[in-house]
Amino acid sequence: MTTSAIVLWPGGRTQPLHPHLRRDSQRWDVDLYVEGARPYPLGRQATVHAGLAVGPVNNPARQIWMSLTGGSHPPVLRGPVAFTGPADRDGNLAPLPAESASVVQRVAELMNGLIYTAPFTASAAQAIGERTYQCDAHAIRHNKGTGRSAFVVLDGIDATPDVHHFVWRHAPRIAQGAAETGNPYQALVAARIAANADPQTRAATATAVVAVLDPRHSCVHIAWCGDARAYRVSRFGAAIPLTTDHVRAAQLHRHGLPAGGRALRGLPASSVAAGPIAQRFVEHRHMSRLLLCTDGVYAPLQRWDRLGPILDGAEDAKGAAAQCVREAVAATGPDPGNGTALVVDLHH
Repeated sequence: MTTSAIVLWPGGRTQPLHPHLRRDSQRWDVDLYVEGARPYPLGRQATVHAGLAVGPVNNPARQIWMSLTGGSHPPVLRGPVAFTGPADRDGNLAPLPAESASVVQRVAELMNGLIYTAPFTASAAQAIGERTYQCDAHAIRHNKGTGRSAFVVLDGIDATPDVHHFVWRHAPRIAQGAAETGNPYQALVAARIAANADPQTRAATATAVVAVLDPRHSCVHIAWCGDARAYRVSRFGAAIPLTTDHVRAAQLHRHGLPAGGRALRGLPASSVAAGPIAQRFVEHRHMSRLLLCTDGVYAPLQRWDRLGPILDGAEDAKGAAAQCVREAVAATGPDPGNGTALVVDLHH
């Protein structure tokens, strides 16, 4: 059994379509639903007819594309999308093969009217320490349409009113951009452009770590600049770093130069304003708890080897974040600085 064509809407609703399949009649009826339709041949599997890059992202269509091609990454598909069979040498379209039609219907049924829920719980805690200004910031943003969630921690460089305003202005913007695009690296690049174009914040900057969780992907996407860090908890209760610091000591070492004094060794060599931005992907199955934090948290806890036990032993994300900050302040000594911990528990 074959179906001439199927129109698929972003929410997962489908409609059978029986257009004229010959090229000399190829206004078909696809144009009634897909404005400015452009064909994307998927070999013998199907032809995807996607329109202008407007409207909501058609995530069911993107999932079907990957299913039909064995995982190849699709272009951005927006609005209604039509699936027909492949075209012959003369450009005449065949009906949609039964196997492909079955994939379209199955994915559409799974995603029709689906309300995405983020498979996580998250909580953050902060301490201002003995500083006058809180120059750390954190933000969480969730995109209801895609189910993507973004988590951000910024660590201001210096403790001034300008830095305070910088981190609290840019943390939610970075989180929003990362949740919308699914790409924390691009979100940091966009923040860099915006920060350098803003005369009010050119004298201020911060290190950053950003993570994006997409319930339909198998990996958590992490990006960072400077020495804000991300950790996961291993099955044996150890805190495994997922980031590598961009600090002055490493930069000097790469060039064969002495690292210098203690203050210079710990000086960040990258920030939202300038320097390298790194990224990596970590599979969900490799983590149950994720920590994003500033050096005001990980430095004192790492010194006493407390980071792993806290993250492994805390009952939930709220307790883990609060305990990280509480113990970090206690371990710092008489002059604690700003500290921020954002903990995400992934529910598999």
